[in-house]
Amino acid sequence: MSRRRELIVSIGRLESCFKEKFGTPRQPQLAPSSKAKLRIRAEFIPEQSLKGLGEFSHVWLLSYFHLNTNKAFLSTVHPPRLKGKTVGVFASRSPHRPSPIGLSLARLERVEGDTLYLSGVDLVDGTPIIDVKPYLPSYDAASGARAGWTESVEHEAFEVVFEPKAREQLERLAREGRGDLTSLISEVLRQDLRNPRDKSQRAPGKTLEFFVHDWDVFFRVEAGRAIVSAVEPAQEYKKARRPPLEL
Repeated sequence: MSRRRELIVSIGRLESCFKEKFGTPRQPQLAPSSKAKLRIRAEFIPEQSLKGLGEFSHVWLLSYFHLNTNKAFLSTVHPPRLKGKTVGVFASRSPHRPSPIGLSLARLERVEGDTLYLSGVDLVDGTPIIDVKPYLPSYDAASGARAGWTESVEHEAFEVVFEPKAREQLERLAREGRGDLTSLISEVLRQDLRNPRDKSQRAPGKTLEFFVHDWDVFFRVEAGRAIVSAVEPAQEYKKARRPPLEL
């Protein structure tokens, strides 16, 4: 292999059910029904480099936040759960960091050939994966760990309601063998997707949308409920308008 050993490269790009940043869970395991695939590039000899990985139930994914738009370093960030308050960037898991590298714990469903089948992901489709490491419960789960400022933040979960049109559309998709999206949509919308500092998103009853698989999910938030009004074939993804990243 001609690459310099110290050069960081992607071992593959994630094929995720989440097509854009909006709607992608902010943490792993929040949407257990989410699915993704990672095909290891041939130059990394997957038939050898993946040997033994299928014996593990979970893996760490090191990723590159390729859709970041920030142009300069910001020392403080606004985690959504703090509703506008700030913490230091290194006291958060914000994607906007000096080195835009992410760390996600995903369930490893199986390994087939050169491909990892994953669930519980929090990464958008096309994310470059830098590395995969097996999760070791005896070492990675720290006894007596503290959760810092997150322990004092109230966790708010929405009730998810499907209007008749949306429920009918989802039932039809399931009958046609296109998968049961009801659980995945519910898991995503239990968390408040809206930006706490975006007044337009938080306008009462405003219709919002996010993409999952090849479907556009329309919803609104009212009185602590996320109400799904329709699930339509996707039209256009914002990420498709971005130039591909070479990594």
